[in-house]
Amino acid sequence: MRGSSLPVAALALAFAAPVQVAAQDYYSDVRPVLVESCMGCHAENGIGWSMADPETTFEEHRMIARAVTAEVMPPWLAEPGHQEYLGDLSLGADVIGMIASWRDAGYPKGDPRPDPAPVEMTSFAFNSDMSLSLEVMPGESYLPQQSTDDEYRCFIVDWPGENVGYVTGFRALPGNEAIVHHMVLHTVEPGMVERYKEVDEMVDGAGYECLGGALPTSFDWEAYEERYPDGQRELANNEWWLTQWAPGMYGQDFPEGTGIPVKPGSAVVVQMHYYIKEARGQSDTGSLVEFEIADEVERPAFYMVNTKNPWFAGEQNGSMVIPTGEQTTYVVNERLEDYVGLASYITGLERDRVGGFEIYSASLHMHAFGQSGDISLTDGDGLTETLLSVPKWNLHWQRDFLFTEPKIFGRELFESTSLRLRCTYSQDTGEVVFGGYGSFDEMCMNFSYVAVQPVESATEQSGSNER
Repeated sequence: MRGSSLPVAALALAFAAPVQVAAQDYYSDVRPVLVESCMGCHAENGIGWSMADPETTFEEHRMIARAVTAEVMPPWLAEPGHQEYLGDLSLGADVIGMIASWRDAGYPKGDPRPDPAPVEMTSFAFNSDMSLSLEVMPGESYLPQQSTDDEYRCFIVDWPGENVGYVTGFRALPGNEAIVHHMVLHTVEPGMVERYKEVDEMVDGAGYECLGGALPTSFDWEAYEERYPDGQRELANNEWWLTQWAPGMYGQDFPEGTGIPVKPGSAVVVQMHYYIKEARGQSDTGSLVEFEIADEVERPAFYMVNTKNPWFAGEQNGSMVIPTGEQTTYVVNERLEDYVGLASYITGLERDRVGGFEIYSASLHMHAFGQSGDISLTDGDGLTETLLSVPKWNLHWQRDFLFTEPKIFGRELFESTSLRLRCTYSQDTGEVVFGGYGSFDEMCMNFSYVAVQPVESATEQSGSNER
């Protein structure tokens, strides 16, 4: 597998054992940790407050120590002891202990000294002959709504090219990292692109609100379905998750020999999550999404999305109901065989050519009332392996957790192997919370990057035997 280009700062923290408490101070010991592990996000025009000036940063010494010793920062939600992940941001116990000792000693400052060289946050360069750069809002800018801290806005971007291209790498370059919290990209099938553009034209302003995915929210679906009966379902069934970006995910090569196919004539819907609490009045200008493209790959890939669709209408059908003052858990338990149809649809392989799955990642997704969650695989003998456990959920720090080695299953194991997703919630709003698309509704989802091992179809095998 090619190395992931998720932040490598944490990988640089192979510090020697901490020096004695008496020698620990801000400039000698703490500042290098901040430069190497925090300033990828806490920089000028970054998603977090800037640590670029060492003196100003020192003034926040209590907050820094509290966040590090509580293991809130750097944001790494995965519980240790289950899997080894690429780009692990978590600080070692020795570093956390050093910060605690510095706090207990009264935050000694020490003598100013130059910062260490910043860590390069991306470790790859796209092949310029096979790369594709698309503007999210060509020649325009977008000012998020100022009446709320969060806004989810979708923009439609045409996919160029006359042939199927395989996305083998991805990176995002937000125009304004102070307000762009994350991006999610969905592919729209060629036959539905114009319908998506019609929806876009029915909404005032640039793009449209989209809380849960590529489909619009706060939208007059009744009027739309007078023109296109069953139109909402048709739109939903002709789009699928392509890839994503969040602060710290500066670029990613997909595993060697794999890639996600995109058909000519498709479009990409880019969902932008804007978070403006610390940057009101600022606009997003010049955001780019960039891809490395291959003409062919050995093993086509897709994102396996685990959830229960009825949950998105929890208030209407009672499928996801989270009472106030109680802890509530919801579970998805599905066989790998259940995803053969999706794999066939996205990759273009016939169902009987899906010979095996290589599972490379796990990614938990809930909303504001999530407390904890986990994703696991269980084999035919009842043995369970945890892919990801998040004991303390944080809505604002979501990411892919990429395994150092994939989990590989042949087709003969699909029926007996199940993936379980479990989400636990707690809320004390005094009102019932339901499953849905809104920021204060709830979700329970996992996204796993999966490559498909193709085999000859039964017809091809028969023809081969005849020859």
